[in-house]
Amino acid sequence: ARIIGGGQEMESADSVTRMQKKKQMYMLKLYVAGDEQNSRIAKDNLTSICDEYLKDRCKIEEVDVLTDFAAALKDRIFVTPTLVLAAPGPRATIVGNLGDKERVISALRLRF
Repeated sequence: ARIIGGGQEMESADSVTRMQKKKQMYMLKLYVAGDEQNSRIAKDNLTSICDEYLKDRCKIEEVDVLTDFAAALKDRIFVTPTLVLAAPGPRATIVGNLGDKERVISALRLRF
């Protein structure tokens, strides 16, 4: 949306906010259980979503609860796979293999 005033165009606050969101870096944590099937599917689905919506704007930290259970407990993760949006806030948590793309996109607030 553009606001025209004083003989020149000015971007609305809503438009500026959308542009800022498009440039934000996303910090994601994916909690998996080794090479378990749903964990592999979640990794593939997350990679696909990031490639499509967050090209060069996300960092994914993968935490294997079988080797780092303390990290999972610290973040109160009791089920895998679980994706945590660490930044930008507010924090969001998605449980499952991330197969419902629309739900993941909505939880990550990627609709502008």
